[in-house]
Amino acid sequence: MMQFRSVGIGVAVAWMALLGANEAARWMTVNLGQQLALSRAILLLFATAMYFTGAGDYGLRPPGRLPWIWMVPVSILLGVSVGVAGAVPGEWWLWVFIGFADEVFVRGWLQAALSPIKQRLGAWSIPALASGLFAGSMYLVLMKQRAPGPTVMALVVGSSALGLAAAKLREESGSLVGPVAMHVLFGLGLALA
Repeated sequence: MMQFRSVGIGVAVAWMALLGANEAARWMTVNLGQQLALSRAILLLFATAMYFTGAGDYGLRPPGRLPWIWMVPVSILLGVSVGVAGAVPGEWWLWVFIGFADEVFVRGWLQAALSPIKQRLGAWSIPALASGLFAGSMYLVLMKQRAPGPTVMALVVGSSALGLAAAKLREESGSLVGPVAMHVLFGLGLALA
């Protein structure tokens, strides 16, 4: 029960971080990429605090074999297509940082915290589905900032697809290395667009 209370607190912190960064953007001169990086810095601090309180297995270990043959091109192409579809601004290093922070929070903390749930929907575990779809839903907050619809949709759909692939990879490898690599490559693809 304590673990699920922790999940509720974490999700609340995530939405407060996203909304807080959105509000900060109103009085600070920041672009969309910087706003997203600010919210992810807050999430990374939360996930780090939870790690040091012993709140779960974050997958901070070397992976077994990773399917690099599909991970690299799929991640980069998905990032480029989202960037082209949504014209997402930001420097490459912002997207690399956002990718790292997202994976530590969503796959490292949230998916691990939900791991006691053993139900499956076909080939997907509930924790993998939840963390994959949560990754995409974090971008819905951009509607509050009146970001262009194509940008929001491209980020929600692309990040959900990436989130589901990263969640499955985290589940199968037990490590965050693959999901972090996928997300960083996705960010570089965004920057290339």
